[in-house]
Amino acid sequence: MAKITKLYDTPPYQEQDGGMDDYKKKLFRHRAGRGAKYLIGAVVVLCGFLAYSICSQNKTYMSYETVSTVEHSSTVNTLYTEYNGKLLKYSKDGISCIDSQNEAIWSQTYNMQNPMVDICEGAVAVADQQGNIVYVFDAQGAVTEISTLLPIQQISVSAQGVTAILLNDSTVSWIYIYDKEGNKLAESRCSLDETGQPISIALSPDGTKLAVSYLQVQEGSAASCVVFYNFGSVGSNFVDKIVSSKVYTDTVIPRIRYIGKSICAAISDQEIIYYEGAEIPEEKNTVILDAEIESVFWGDSRVGIVTLGDDTTAENEEEAGRYRVNLYDTSGKQILSRKTDLEYSQVKLSGKYLILYNENECEIYNEKGILKYKGSFDSVIADLYKGNGHNKFVLVFSDRTETIRLQ
Repeated sequence: MAKITKLYDTPPYQEQDGGMDDYKKKLFRHRAGRGAKYLIGAVVVLCGFLAYSICSQNKTYMSYETVSTVEHSSTVNTLYTEYNGKLLKYSKDGISCIDSQNEAIWSQTYNMQNPMVDICEGAVAVADQQGNIVYVFDAQGAVTEISTLLPIQQISVSAQGVTAILLNDSTVSWIYIYDKEGNKLAESRCSLDETGQPISIALSPDGTKLAVSYLQVQEGSAASCVVFYNFGSVGSNFVDKIVSSKVYTDTVIPRIRYIGKSICAAISDQEIIYYEGAEIPEEKNTVILDAEIESVFWGDSRVGIVTLGDDTTAENEEEAGRYRVNLYDTSGKQILSRKTDLEYSQVKLSGKYLILYNENECEIYNEKGILKYKGSFDSVIADLYKGNGHNKFVLVFSDRTETIRLQ
């Protein structure tokens, strides 16, 4: 019998399956290897980005380049303040909202001797201090005009355009609340003998609550009483809509302001007092200040205090300086503390940056207290604020506006 030669050690279909398995394994290894390469590459890129970010945050820049220059003209008494990523330009003759190219978005003429401005989100109020006129604007420039009989001492505006006005005459003060159309919503008569003399007012962003600091005299000594009014449904259940109040003996509280929807901060010569409550604000925390206050400034959910420094000879540069700048969040936590010798005329928060400047010099810090730039300029600085883009800032002079990039 002829010998039959065995062509397959295993059935053909098993040979085919085994080959397919090998192919799938090779394909899997190939894809896994390629995926691992992509993953490693992504990790390298991410690490590089993080390293760059950390390096950039900690870097102090020694110079800058001018990205753009726009020429314009301003009077000597023209003032500037930041507003929703733009700039408010105001003087005795009028107010305008301008962009970085000095293009007017809206404007209003008037005649004021001492204009003062208050801003809350998109709402702006400008008033003639010791005068009798207030203009209230929304983000589009729509205007409401309010006239008063008594001299204006202070104003406070809410995000909706509700405006509180503190008026003073020789013996009596009045607080009036107006809606965004200029209709009177509420009024309060104040005197030193009865309620105390109101010295600072602050509307909540939603316009439903008003905080007032009253100066009182108790047993021959100065005292302060902080009072919260609620003009909503909750306040209707309280006498005179006063939902909470507290007296502070031997203390004067000249500044009070909302720094959040339901958080208010009052500044005395001794401490920062925090109040919290959506309807009935109550004292929640205090920060003791152990040095004389030079300046107070506010930012988005921030309180800034400049005090006199106590060490100008420290070996550590960060601990040497005539002034100490402290920054606190809404809970009273200190998030920045830095000393400086700059004889500043303005201190402000712009975005996430702390900026100090005088006529010709400036210092810029990030919120970690790291000095980003220190320098001087040939022209007088009218304003300086954070611009759009990495390391970009906007310098406003009387004759031009420059966008610069730190480098």
